[in-house]
Amino acid sequence: MTLKIGSIIKELRIKNKVTQDQLATFIGVTPQAISRWEAESGYPDIELLPSIAEYFSVSADDLLGINRSEKEKRLAEIYDEIKKQGELRTGKESIPYARQILAEFPSNEKIQINLANTLCRAYMWNESPNTEALKEAEKIYLTVIENTNDADFRNEVIEKLCALYAHGYRDEFKTEQTAALLPTMRYCREAICAHVFKDFQSNKDLLHRQDYIEQLTDSLGCLLTNYIVECIPNDSSMWDQKIAMLEWIIALYKYIFGEELLFYHDRVATLYRFIAAYLVAQKKYDETLSCLEKMCDHQVAYTKAQLHTETSFQSPFTNQLYYPNDDRYRQTAVHNQAWYTLNTKLTQKRYDPIREDIRFQEVERKLSEVMK
Repeated sequence: MTLKIGSIIKELRIKNKVTQDQLATFIGVTPQAISRWEAESGYPDIELLPSIAEYFSVSADDLLGINRSEKEKRLAEIYDEIKKQGELRTGKESIPYARQILAEFPSNEKIQINLANTLCRAYMWNESPNTEALKEAEKIYLTVIENTNDADFRNEVIEKLCALYAHGYRDEFKTEQTAALLPTMRYCREAICAHVFKDFQSNKDLLHRQDYIEQLTDSLGCLLTNYIVECIPNDSSMWDQKIAMLEWIIALYKYIFGEELLFYHDRVATLYRFIAAYLVAQKKYDETLSCLEKMCDHQVAYTKAQLHTETSFQSPFTNQLYYPNDDRYRQTAVHNQAWYTLNTKLTQKRYDPIREDIRFQEVERKLSEVMK
């Protein structure tokens, strides 16, 4: 972006009938300095911009020739593209774009973090991670954590840094130390509001309690799922027990959210996929097909969930929770999960014995329709 600050200062000065001497006296420079700026032979020091802007009753953006409406429109376009790339889990091919938009908005924290996230997606999951790229991401995360004034955003970045230390560096000590920067569950916003608002006996009390129930349920469901799959020994003697545990988590989601699970259909679809993997390993092919059909049904139901202001869960535990319409995000997420299931999970050799079954092929067909 070419700065035209000198010509803008000249235009403002003439418009306000101010001489170079008068402006120079106010901001504490020489008239010759003003003359150089207006001739585009130099720029004022950044520390002088607030004083110049104050003198002419304009913003610093106005002095820099930045059209705020155009800037906001451009940022909205960038944020949409960042969200899309994040949902599609794009990798190395997205790095040039991440660097390009950072050069355009170097002080924008969201755009800074996007570069770090993009580098992590591209290099963190390799068997031999790109150390230099991950160090660059780490530096960005640490800088933003130290300087941001947005507490929620800071916590989000801390979570990203924890993932980098855990999966990229495999550094247990740094992961634990970084996680310690986050507030404990006892002192999180949802927990505090759920406890203190009860004294007001208002609709907000109910909303805060339901919000806390939702957060706790999903956190518990995800934690239990990961624990069952990754921590309980994966020998054949445990498979039936694991299946029963995963079915209990499905029941938990339905108990808390009701049969209309909205975007929690996606969580339940994943649980049925895990169960199918244990069933097919036991050569229970008919049960496997039934489980895959349920997985598919929930994935399709997820695509049909109407996430607008009138939509809420039907359970008395969560029926006050409403969700804004964000169809582009939902469809991208659906595409991502359906594509992932169809192209990385159902292609596994474990499903070869049922691959030619018409029921299996129907599951593939429905997933293909969803991911389009």
